[in-house]
Amino acid sequence: MNRYSISYVRRRKGRLSSLHCALFILHFSFLSAQTLTREQLTGTWVGVHTEWDTDALCPLPTYIRLDPDSTYLLGMTDGSAKAVTSTWAIHGDQVRLDTIHFAPRLVTLKNNLLRIGRNYPMVFRRFKDIPLDSANTAYQLSGHVWQSDSLLLYCYANGKIALENPTSKQRTIHFWRLARFGTSLFLIVQGNQYTPDGNYKFIWQLSSLSPKQLQAIGWNKEAVVQKTFRLIRNLAPGDSCRPTGFQSCTNCFIRSFSEIGIGRTPSRYNLSQLLKKHYRPVINHTGQSGLIHVQFVVNCRGEQGMFTLSGSDNDYCPKTFDAQITDQLLAISRNYVASDQFLRADDQSGNRPNDIAVSFTVRLQEGQLTDILP
Repeated sequence: MNRYSISYVRRRKGRLSSLHCALFILHFSFLSAQTLTREQLTGTWVGVHTEWDTDALCPLPTYIRLDPDSTYLLGMTDGSAKAVTSTWAIHGDQVRLDTIHFAPRLVTLKNNLLRIGRNYPMVFRRFKDIPLDSANTAYQLSGHVWQSDSLLLYCYANGKIALENPTSKQRTIHFWRLARFGTSLFLIVQGNQYTPDGNYKFIWQLSSLSPKQLQAIGWNKEAVVQKTFRLIRNLAPGDSCRPTGFQSCTNCFIRSFSEIGIGRTPSRYNLSQLLKKHYRPVINHTGQSGLIHVQFVVNCRGEQGMFTLSGSDNDYCPKTFDAQITDQLLAISRNYVASDQFLRADDQSGNRPNDIAVSFTVRLQEGQLTDILP
């Protein structure tokens, strides 16, 4: 599977279930030898994440149950899709799932983490059932603020949840619910500030709950750990349930997978006209020659953010341009380039269900715009 194939899957995420995406990756993972036994693989494995890139790990809401009778079940941990049943086997140093034969070292097991695939692999952990009462757990979570060493959870009674970094104070809004898996409970956080549909943020298995403390099993960006949350306070009626600053609609947003380089599209002419109309050349300022690369993101509701400008001279060495130039480019990007009408010129469907990353590069000669690069 190449980068284009992954990008295609991500663009269709609203129409493909996470279960279908898991099956897609199973069928197209590259073949790459750790010899595994049936005893090692038999059991239930719940998804941890899919590795889309070296620094981009997206929650994996699927599970796989490998039974001793050579049948397996692949489904959604939260029960949101019908499970798929098929057979599995080990032939020498190869593992077969359904009709897919995984070459040596393509299926590996280390520290109770099952890794399937080599490029964009799926990672599962061995599941241990931990019984919890759903009614009591929901009552304990709802309307309270919980804090770990790196995260604050504001669990609103209406099903919304605010996730806040206690250091940066950055906050995003999602939806939360509890899902029964076996006799265990999973805390499902998904959606964005506008909708609870799909788009998982994280999936944690709750391991224990008391009036003052919550423990959950999940990924901490380095390993599967048990995270402890302490009860901080009750939510007050006036507590805000809005994000701080810009929030993308996609929880696993990767700029490079959804980027529109306007300089390489039919909208290049429109952009050129906008710049000619609104940009005012900076005169009597020497040394204002080179390239400025502009990037920003427009989310599913047309909100804009994540603006970055990077400059270089004509030899592509880093360069800082006069604020009169960069401020103008930012203003034009915010007020014109980021408008829905402008971006939809290259969108035949007329809809924008997902986030879009926009980029373009301009060339300057002594403060005057001379070209838009492809």
